[in-house]
Amino acid sequence: MAFVPVRNERLSDKVVNQILALIHSGELKGGQKLPSEAVFSEQFAVSRGVIREAMIQLQALGYIRRKTKDGTFLEKDVIERLSRPVSDALKEATFQDLLDFRDSLESKMVEIVIDRATDEEIAEIGESLKADSSRLSGHFSLDHYFHYKLAQASRNIFYMNFIDTYYDLIEELAQANKKQEGTVALIEAEHRSIVEAIANRDKCGAHTAMQSHINNVRQRRMRLEAEGIV
Repeated sequence: MAFVPVRNERLSDKVVNQILALIHSGELKGGQKLPSEAVFSEQFAVSRGVIREAMIQLQALGYIRRKTKDGTFLEKDVIERLSRPVSDALKEATFQDLLDFRDSLESKMVEIVIDRATDEEIAEIGESLKADSSRLSGHFSLDHYFHYKLAQASRNIFYMNFIDTYYDLIEELAQANKKQEGTVALIEAEHRSIVEAIANRDKCGAHTAMQSHINNVRQRRMRLEAEGIV
């Protein structure tokens, strides 16, 4: 028997899906200017914050472009972009693009984990910090494994797919980090702070810990670039 997973989608996800459906149907065409946030808010009967979040998702995926004062436009080749695997679009992104997206994505993800994960699942995330890297599946690093366990606890397939794709794209950074003395210990400490906040059901603390972790990833990358390592 085939079962369809039951999910409680965010309102912004539903807005994104409706816009994508209108593109596929031809009602929205490449290069077309989209309505303002205020108009979309009224048409979808949601807050402007929900519309703004949906626009950020569409922009991160490369389907729209936003011009200051001019408004928001569908990319001219949006149909072609929709037919490409998401991983192909991500490969065109800069490392900074990926980190910006990851920051907004995972800082929210930890809050969702707090809402959805059981105490047992959270304990399992904590246990992932003690995992033996030699016994992990071939494509997992300890860092990848930890973030994948978080995504898994969110019960959102998009988070899980993004984490997998992201780590495929930054393999050279993971290898470079292993060569930097003390880096692995720093990453483990940052992960521990995230888990502690989740275990305490502290959304603000988890959000802050994740943002701090990703900012540290950004700083470490900048140091590696300055040293010519990546």
